[in-house]
Amino acid sequence: MTVPPDPVPGKPRRINRWYLAGGVFVFLAGAIGLLVFSLGWSLVLPLLETRASAALGRQVKIESLEVHPGRTATIVMHGLRIAGPDGFNGPDVATAVRATVMFEAETWLRTRKIVLPRIEVEQPSLNLIQTSFGHDNWTFPALAADSNGPSMEIGDLVITGGTGHLQVMEPAADVALTFATGGPAGERTLMVDAQGMYARQPIAVKAVGGALLNLTDTDKPYPVDITLANGPTRATLKGTVKDPLAGAGADLSLTLSGPNMELLYPLTGIPIPKTPPYTVSGKLDYANNRIAFGGIKGKVGSSDLNGALAMDLRGAQPLLTGTLNSRQVDMQDLAGFIGSEPGRTNTPGQTARQVEDVRRAEANPKLLPTRTISVPKLLSMDIHLQYRGDKVVGKDAPFDAIAVTLDIKAGHIRLDPLNLKVSGGTVAGYIDLNPIGNALSADVDVRMAHVNLGGLLAKAGLGSGQGPVNGLVRLKGRGASMAEIVGHGEGALQIVMPAGGQVNALLIDLSGGEIPSALLALIGIPSKESIRCLVADFALHDGILASRTLAVDTTDHIVTGGGRIDLTKELVEMHLRTDVKHFTIGKLGTPITIYGPFKKLSYGLDGDAIFRDAGGLGLLFPKTAILPTIAFGVGDDSPCAPKKQ
Repeated sequence: MTVPPDPVPGKPRRINRWYLAGGVFVFLAGAIGLLVFSLGWSLVLPLLETRASAALGRQVKIESLEVHPGRTATIVMHGLRIAGPDGFNGPDVATAVRATVMFEAETWLRTRKIVLPRIEVEQPSLNLIQTSFGHDNWTFPALAADSNGPSMEIGDLVITGGTGHLQVMEPAADVALTFATGGPAGERTLMVDAQGMYARQPIAVKAVGGALLNLTDTDKPYPVDITLANGPTRATLKGTVKDPLAGAGADLSLTLSGPNMELLYPLTGIPIPKTPPYTVSGKLDYANNRIAFGGIKGKVGSSDLNGALAMDLRGAQPLLTGTLNSRQVDMQDLAGFIGSEPGRTNTPGQTARQVEDVRRAEANPKLLPTRTISVPKLLSMDIHLQYRGDKVVGKDAPFDAIAVTLDIKAGHIRLDPLNLKVSGGTVAGYIDLNPIGNALSADVDVRMAHVNLGGLLAKAGLGSGQGPVNGLVRLKGRGASMAEIVGHGEGALQIVMPAGGQVNALLIDLSGGEIPSALLALIGIPSKESIRCLVADFALHDGILASRTLAVDTTDHIVTGGGRIDLTKELVEMHLRTDVKHFTIGKLGTPITIYGPFKKLSYGLDGDAIFRDAGGLGLLFPKTAILPTIAFGVGDDSPCAPKKQ
């Protein structure tokens, strides 16, 4: 350093304070350089570890450090380790054999802006552990809280030889990871491969995304290409996201397929009952903690499925809303919603196991579903869903169309309104299921109006007829399955045809033991008779349907009967007798008995005059006609209405 000459010869020189400060700085820099040269950069390590630990809220350790000074300095850290949160027993959450960071020192001195042109991480390893929901080792609250730090700009990030291990307690997950970046700078991609177990099923995931640094670049949509296999379930997600960190601006196509939608529960959290094979696709979006799956198109079994769903995550409980419809629906595809085995043996795409399950269900002597309804799944989220099936298909389809609104709130299920179109009429009402422990308390009220008798008989394969039928079903019960609920039920079943109908004469004559049908034309029995009144009134008590009134009054015959139906044992014991209103040749005068399990009813002639006591049921059936003494919705002028004295 050159000192200017004395302005006045013979007097002491005055040293400028800036020259003095510069001299001190040079002396200190030289001293620090001498210390670093003699002791190494290990002198700086404690300070660097302390600052990094404070920034992450985790303990950070570095085995050794290299620094190559310059306008753009290069810092090399060997043996980098980041510990888990305090009190979290387990391995370090992240380690790396070596991490190289390029740092623009000159830019920092001028602007206090951190610019890192390139970061290289070699052989990083992640150990991600979650012991319970919200208790994991990969969340860094300190990073989320520190929003006022210096701005940072990263030019390029290169990862080589990355490995990891993911363990989640519920649903049970144990997955090995490999990850790396590839491609040139500016076009670099992130590649992740995962293999292991998830929800007790093998899982394999392959994901390719854009550069990690582009996650914050909202001007450049981030590409996503993910394929997933979890057991037999397959999923693909392709497209772009404009703001990945916020989850906004998504243009993603999601396709899901598998043998059973029930297996989607661990992946989606949506409690879907058992279904036949399915394939559905649509557009996925996320904004403001709300996931939307729109433009859904697909098939479930033999039924098509269309519509839109949305999951709102803002409340204390997730809320699923949506509108779905099927142009054609096979009700057997929806059998899982009442606990039955869905699908048929010829349903497209079924596995050999599913075909065998359907055959076993068809061979099962029991008709009512015995599968336990999972109450914990019902508690996992709230649901408001509207479904419409425009046309019900299938040879045994009892309905023509269906429309229902499903609400689940805190496990409380309500189908209201429930509307079915049946043979020109309607079946409408509500079904209410309320969880009590591991069981459900049921309240059912369904009314039938103007349903054509001919349609019902044709669907049941019992012949032909015509005329409007009204009725109602009331049920209150409790159980863990539909069979238990009905088997302990209280309520009533009522069916009435007020007037104006017709029924095939063969049906009437069957209960009277008619002579062979080939001789009917010879003896003058008409093919049809007009119905003056039809009433069936059953009381339900502790799972037993006992007849209070069972009568059909036609032009030429009166059919009376009675009996009971045991819904717990699924057994029927009914007796019918036909009396003619005029002399008919060929009448055998013997009642008919209908008995046996629901799936295998038998018909026989009752030669023991059962109608005197109806098998001990305490029901009397006089040989002369007695019109019913009940009426509901038939009008005062109906033949079914009580006669005024």
